[in-house]
Amino acid sequence: LGSSSSVPFTSIFSQLFMTVVVPLVIGQIVRRYIKDWLERKKPPFGAISSCVLLMIIYTTFCDTFANPNIDLDKFSLIIIVFIIFSIQMSFMFLTFLFSTRNNSGFTPADTVAIVFCSTHKSLTLGIPMLKIVFAGYEHLSLISVPLLIYHPAQILLGSLLVPTIKSWMVSRQK
Repeated sequence: LGSSSSVPFTSIFSQLFMTVVVPLVIGQIVRRYIKDWLERKKPPFGAISSCVLLMIIYTTFCDTFANPNIDLDKFSLIIIVFIIFSIQMSFMFLTFLFSTRNNSGFTPADTVAIVFCSTHKSLTLGIPMLKIVFAGYEHLSLISVPLLIYHPAQILLGSLLVPTIKSWMVSRQK
């Protein structure tokens, strides 16, 4: 097409490494040394992580929809929601099919973990990755819309499927 561009791979990978890998490694190292103290004190990490996740979601929604340059009509938004729900359901169905094959070797409990864990992605990793990879891009808020829809979709679909998956698992374990 006669055009070219350069992608700063080194910069992107170093930022992703510092944002994702380093905190994970530091957390695992620190956990090893304070594990006993954490088990005794039992800090409310569940509530803290939920609050942090809620703040990330809230700030991302604010950044996305407060942007005056976002040009997203209602029809496009509905199409995006439909596509994301379809993709999520398809991935959950495919992982269920592959993990329940006769020669897979997975127990029903394994299948449930596979179906729910393999298809779930988090805003806490996706948004920092988008901000690093698309830093300075004026339509970053528009690019984050599918991720903003995917996260609630996985929670909604997961909660709707729990009774069905639970009854399937109980019937298979008997």
